[in-house]
Amino acid sequence: MTTTTKKQAILQSLESMSASETEQLLSFIRGLLYNPSNDYSHLCRRAHGMREIRQALRTEPQF
Repeated sequence: MTTTTKKQAILQSLESMSASETEQLLSFIRGLLYNPSNDYSHLCRRAHGMREIRQALRTEPQF
């Protein structure tokens, strides 16, 4: 089966779905993509970066 044929089959399946089925599918896909540990890791890196920026702005330049 070629890529184009696979894409067409997926599109036909999506078109035949009801609104509630489509919402369920989207919720399922979002669940696969969402990873709470990634959010926490991102927030930790961001907080660390902000602390470094604050510290750099507070210190006097040493020339």
